[in-house]
Amino acid sequence: MIARKASYGRQLSVRSARQAGASWAQIGAALGTTKQAAWEAHGRWIDDQATQHRRSGYEGLGEHDAAAARTPAGEPGSEEAT
Repeated sequence: MIARKASYGRQLSVRSARQAGASWAQIGAALGTTKQAAWEAHGRWIDDQATQHRRSGYEGLGEHDAAAARTPAGEPGSEEAT
């Protein structure tokens, strides 16, 4: 449970950074990884949250929230949040 909560906090930080205009290169550098790896990990987290919601009906991100989380994620080559 601790690892899951830590991962959730990390991904919320990534979302906040993107919404504030940070590039994937900046986020990757802050996380000690590449921009591609940071973007892929964030996408997997969103997918996992959506799957969790479909299974439980209340945990994770619902369809609308998952779509909203993907919007600012953009692409790894984008220099600004969309």
